[in-house]
Amino acid sequence: MRVSEKEPSASTRSSAIILILDRQRTLTANEALSSCRERDLVRCEMKCSKAWWQSIRMLVAAISLAGLTFALGPAGWAQEQKPEVPSPAIRVSVRLVLADAVVTDKDGKVVTGLGPQDFTVLEDGKPQKVTMVSFEQPAELARVLRGQRAIMPPNVTTNRPAYRMPSGAPVIVLLDALNTPVQDQSRARLEMLKYLDKQLQPGQQIAVYALARSLKMLQDFTDDPALLKAAVQSFNPSVSMELQIADVNQRLPRLSGALPDSGVRSPGRDPGLFIQRMQEFYEEQTNVVTDARVGMTLTAFRGIAQAVAGLPGRKSLVWVSGAFPMATYSRVIQYSANPNNDPNRVRIENLYEDKLRETDSILTDAQVAVYAVDARGLMGQLLGGAEDQGVSKAGTLVGGAEYAQSLQLASGALQETQATMKQVAGDTGGKFFINQNELDHSVALSVQDGASYYLLGYSPEGKADSKYHKIEVKVNRPGATVRARHGYYAAGSGDDAKATKQRDAEVGMAMQYGSPGATGVTFDARVTPPTPAAKMKVGIDFIVDPSTISAQDDAGGKKLALEFHAAAYGSNRKLAGQKDVAIKPTLKPADFTRIQQQGLPYHVDVELPPGRYTLRLGVVDQHNGVIGTADMPLALEGPK
Repeated sequence: MRVSEKEPSASTRSSAIILILDRQRTLTANEALSSCRERDLVRCEMKCSKAWWQSIRMLVAAISLAGLTFALGPAGWAQEQKPEVPSPAIRVSVRLVLADAVVTDKDGKVVTGLGPQDFTVLEDGKPQKVTMVSFEQPAELARVLRGQRAIMPPNVTTNRPAYRMPSGAPVIVLLDALNTPVQDQSRARLEMLKYLDKQLQPGQQIAVYALARSLKMLQDFTDDPALLKAAVQSFNPSVSMELQIADVNQRLPRLSGALPDSGVRSPGRDPGLFIQRMQEFYEEQTNVVTDARVGMTLTAFRGIAQAVAGLPGRKSLVWVSGAFPMATYSRVIQYSANPNNDPNRVRIENLYEDKLRETDSILTDAQVAVYAVDARGLMGQLLGGAEDQGVSKAGTLVGGAEYAQSLQLASGALQETQATMKQVAGDTGGKFFINQNELDHSVALSVQDGASYYLLGYSPEGKADSKYHKIEVKVNRPGATVRARHGYYAAGSGDDAKATKQRDAEVGMAMQYGSPGATGVTFDARVTPPTPAAKMKVGIDFIVDPSTISAQDDAGGKKLALEFHAAAYGSNRKLAGQKDVAIKPTLKPADFTRIQQQGLPYHVDVELPPGRYTLRLGVVDQHNGVIGTADMPLALEGPK
């Protein structure tokens, strides 16, 4: 589901943790991205003066003469719209909630021929008027878009959907090493290769991502089985430090709570007390690394949402993982002689339900449905196997009560992670697959599920209040079931400190070399190679698609808030040069209309020495945090 409004939803919460363990420094993804970005952003607050508009007109003319607008400009944007959709317009203050709905009968087949009268939509329990219902088939949409591709002029790049849209419903497979035990990673890798060998349908394009301590794209969308197999084979199972720390805690003995026999052992030498203190220490460590693990995973989800937000239609994210718990706990210790004192009493340290729900909202804003596949398969044995000698780390025999307690803890931990998978899948309108050994079959069902769906739209009452609103979609057909998003955040202004920090972190991730990038803001760019010199000024001309940015009412005009970024990476993948500019022009009505018709042009210069580079260009809408990026190779010759 997407929310199009004056101030659309954007992620505004993040967690930041610094952990010192075994002399290693661990950061959450948000903190790491913020620290590595280190961009000096030049913020330009400007009104739309006559001189500024004169320079803009000259820039439009110059770019037109170079052939950029002729080949890729506003006319191309208009062609990419559906026939019934008007020409590009900057998004303004109309609120429209869009929800994807998959409707199936009792046999699991898609139900067709439904209209507005067949759906009931409730927001916070109140009925809403469904103003639009359309039956969407991504394969047909992709065919139309791909037919609009034109030959790119020299020195021009773009991130238009037509140049990246797969031939069918987009599918992203995320192999999660951060949250999955190493032995299950190996199994998931084999199952994915089996799926590619036996069940991959001709023409089905898939992108493969991997998550360790950061998100990596192993392969962009392709239907070439050889490339997909190579990407999966390049996923080398690795031990997650965060899981390893948590695993140490799980292997410690769970004492029954009985007092030690002081007549046999002194308290200072009792191994049970020693291990209990060690357990408490490891539990604190586990809570901290779990918090960091959750932060990195949710940041990766937001990165995937940014990477595919500009691709029209519903996208399927197949998350192959062991997941993370919904909460972390700490033991409540009461030093008293009360015989009713429960030694297993705990309190919640961190509850991730709200953070998870907000991230799910960002995914569904980008029309991403998550299909969670438990990489652990059928969990038949939660504790040690035949090799287990039945003794604790203290060397004492594990009794029935202590064994039952350990089994209960192991079962609870499994249910916690599976509850996370269920919530992510349910919130985004996807499915979850747990306790199944045939992972390749689960992946195949996930891929097939996005072949067709209904797109519903309604206009909610009231203004954006930065709160979460529950949605319930019902279908008025006997025997039919519907899967759709469970809610959305009606986020307010994106100018507060938390939203700015989150946006800067996401921009830093999108602008990194080799990252998946972003497609939310669509633009074309022409790079002008300079005259060879020891130090050269490389000119970059942007033209931004006006239908992918937003405007706010401001003193009789329309206010934009955009960032333009250019980063040049050398052959060593290190940053060699950059330019970052932010503009906030307030446009008069006539100028606003002109921008809607011609696109928004902007020019930046980057100084670079001779060499070979990869340029990553980016545009950011500060109002809602939406990002767009595009890459281009650049070779600069030195003076002869």
